[in-house]
Amino acid sequence: MSEDNDRAAVPAANMESDIKHESLPERANGYFDSLVNIRVISYRRVNHDPDGISVKAVMDGIVQRGILADDSAKQVKSITFESRKTEKGEEEKTIIEIEAA
Repeated sequence: MSEDNDRAAVPAANMESDIKHESLPERANGYFDSLVNIRVISYRRVNHDPDGISVKAVMDGIVQRGILADDSAKQVKSITFESRKTEKGEEEKTIIEIEAA
């Protein structure tokens, strides 16, 4: 059995810990007032498909945290994904970058 196949399935909600706990400023209409570009970078130990990242989960989390008022085309210009392999001993993580378009 290869190392890639020797991994137990983990519910998506438990795959990564929430390492950012700072509160964002309270804003009625979200943190960004303009169109944004979103880039999701996933670092994993094994090679994986970039489309394996759930865009729905990413966008729902961004809206739920109040970063964006909604995830419609009125607020989001583009979403891109990158998959990168971690170096030996490096932690698996997902980085979400949001910038004004």
